[in-house]
Amino acid sequence: MKFTILGGLSVLLFSIANVPTLGVETAAAADRENSTAVRYQLRPFNLVYLAYQGYFRDQGIPGYSAFLAAYESGRVSAEELVQSAVKKNKLSPETASDRGYLRAVKSQIESLRKD
Repeated sequence: MKFTILGGLSVLLFSIANVPTLGVETAAAADRENSTAVRYQLRPFNLVYLAYQGYFRDQGIPGYSAFLAAYESGRVSAEELVQSAVKKNKLSPETASDRGYLRAVKSQIESLRKD
């Protein structure tokens, strides 16, 4: 019974994370060069699930269980994941140095590992 409920919740979480606009906050950035620039900021939860689904494979970050194995072995870090998202214009460059955001990404990966 527990397995059925846990499996159903996992499917629900993966289907929610698959919607590309979910959890995306837009913030008008007062860019000195271009005042009309809009930056997109993924929540750590969504960033980790995109990585888990293989969205960053082209940047050397594997998907699914290989993502978790790479994280556990130290081949992939939260910092590298954030850098990959910056390169794909999913996060603003300032996010790479945001310690709170990096801690939240690590926490999301850890919680995914425990499931």
